Amino acid sequence: MHVGMCALAVGAVAAATVACGPTAESAPTVSPTPPPEPAPVAVATPVAVPVALPPNADGDPPCPVATAWGRDPFGAGILVTHFSDDTAPVTVLVRTKAGSDQAQRALLSPGELRLFEFPDIDQAAVAEVLIMTNTRRCFVSADPAAVG
Repeated sequence: MHVGMCALAVGAVAAATVACGPTAESAPTVSPTPPPEPAPVAVATPVAVPVALPPNADGDPPCPVATAWGRDPFGAGILVTHFSDDTAPVTVLVRTKAGSDQAQRALLSPGELRLFEFPDIDQAAVAEVLIMTNTRRCFVSADPAAVG
């Protein structure tokens, strides 16, 4: 019975303290805090939308964006990247301004990315790069990050 009376007494004191709140003497002093700094506003930058290229002089359409050419970052010459979307033999033809052409051929699987290296061709000598399969022919755009 004494335990029940003590619990009742403790509960009554707690309720009185909560109801009345702390006294001014026992309340801690709180210094005013400055208002928070406004968060910096993120500014959206426009996304560059690729511009549709017209066909080349022979009427060939541009190749998909995943296919590009540029300076070989690991050695001399140029590098042509091609992403295959089907199983087909692919021929990469590099036409030079001097009139000499070089080609490489490979059988690719769907989803395969192939790097074709042309170490004997300087990027300044390239007139045009073409990708040819049994069903289509397109011209390859120079990668702005890899040319220059």
